[in-house]
Amino acid sequence: MNNCLIAKAATASSAPPFIESAEIAERHSAYLADESRFRGRAERLAFPDSEAALAALMKAASEAGAPVTLSGARTGITGGAVPASGWLLGFERMNRVLAMAEDSDTGSFRIVCQPGLTLEALARSLARRNFEGSEQWPEAARKTLERFRAARAFFLPPDPTEQSASLGGMVACNASGARSFGYGPVRAYVNRLRLALIGGAVLDLRRGQARAGEDGAFLLRLPGGAERSGRIPSYCQPAVKNAAGYFARPGMDLLDLFIGSEGTLAAFSEIELSLEPAPETILGAIGFFPGEDDALEFVRNARKNHAGPDANPLGRLLAIEYFDGRSLDLLRAQKARQGGASHIPAFPASARAAVYVETGTSEAQLEDRAEALMEMLQASGSSPDEAWTATTGRETEILKAFRHALPEAVNQIIGERAQAHPGLTKLGTDFAVPDGAVEDLIRAYRDTLDNAGLEYVLFGHLGDNHLHANILPRTPDEYSRGKALYMDLARKAVELGGTVSAEHGIGKLKKELLKIMYGVSGIDAMRAVKRVFDPQMLLNRGNLFDS
Repeated sequence: MNNCLIAKAATASSAPPFIESAEIAERHSAYLADESRFRGRAERLAFPDSEAALAALMKAASEAGAPVTLSGARTGITGGAVPASGWLLGFERMNRVLAMAEDSDTGSFRIVCQPGLTLEALARSLARRNFEGSEQWPEAARKTLERFRAARAFFLPPDPTEQSASLGGMVACNASGARSFGYGPVRAYVNRLRLALIGGAVLDLRRGQARAGEDGAFLLRLPGGAERSGRIPSYCQPAVKNAAGYFARPGMDLLDLFIGSEGTLAAFSEIELSLEPAPETILGAIGFFPGEDDALEFVRNARKNHAGPDANPLGRLLAIEYFDGRSLDLLRAQKARQGGASHIPAFPASARAAVYVETGTSEAQLEDRAEALMEMLQASGSSPDEAWTATTGRETEILKAFRHALPEAVNQIIGERAQAHPGLTKLGTDFAVPDGAVEDLIRAYRDTLDNAGLEYVLFGHLGDNHLHANILPRTPDEYSRGKALYMDLARKAVELGGTVSAEHGIGKLKKELLKIMYGVSGIDAMRAVKRVFDPQMLLNRGNLFDS
């Protein structure tokens, strides 16, 4: 076993004032829901503005035996930030970048930030190279900022669809996004966390400081000499893009246990993240194909030899996104009725599939990359003359608008149907499978949903073998049938060596899926880990599994 740094105690502070249940319902009801439209209840709401205030609240909750739900920007779609009862902590006042550091060996930069900072706010600050309150940073951090301002552009690569997502929420569910093909999920960028535990202790945990043993045993020391020891779950996680349950590997870095734990083990008070040099230029394109097989052939060719930017004629591929024929038909219909897709340009009427590609390149290589892309599109049956390409900001916005138009249109349609059938929602899969199995998953989607006569679209991150099947029920009966088939498809994904949640997490709404993936024994092993850090089972109760 290895020990981390001795946890630091937070500076003494009193908890911030509570907002009671009646006022929550009247003035703060948005905190009782997330993008899943699932709603909950809370007896008390508080907004900590510092680590000390957060630690005081965690201590008070433990003493009162009150369940605590941690709420970021509430952009999730699994109910993870929705309170089941008890206290609700909103992090919007903990929204600053606290410091910046530089890796002298690589010349890269790291930021230390609070969990309530949003991705879009961070992106603005990085673009402007200016951070509110930086004049109060430690001297070393201020000097690092001066070097950052003189360096090339840097950014945080993970890009979930909702740019308003909070960084704490992103780390809590190991968020990724369209560019995960090129950059991976947020886990790859987390270097350090300060963790506020139930009871008020604050654990400072840096990557590389603490590891589990090869047998899964681990030990961490808290302030005052108290220890937390347990065993990492022994279930086998799939070698795919995955955001389902506690990360578990023999000998793993214990920092990874908390990333993706969906707020069930600790609250984050500080997050240290690595930044990446921004590509000099991004070449984006949407190719339209006469058939699904043609699009899949293009994706296979684009992925070949993708070991690095010099191994592929397209350069460093960042994103490969797919839209099936049903998706294109839905967008055409929405455009015709001036629905949610009315703002995107017209695209070929004959297209039965589309692929969105982004690649990072230098200005000097841009022309060669573009030529190689057009040749690859043509070789797979897509006309280069009909392809949309982008290198400028305005052109890129058009491509992004196309990419986002489909989920927007789906939500609009379901919203309209829910007026006639209150409570009706879409059913969206979040499955990913290993290389070589995605065609089997697509066939399973087609056979299952076509035979059932259900309306659906297939789209998503095909570069990662990660496709979303969105089932659009028209009636409560179709919803019930679709939900049963959804579970069957989850079993198929697991059978193929995949995951039931590649990027959205489990939350409160997908717990049955986690049982399909890890079984009862796996759930029990996760529950045992939670008891190590949260013996009263108070934190984000109802996420991942029942307490």
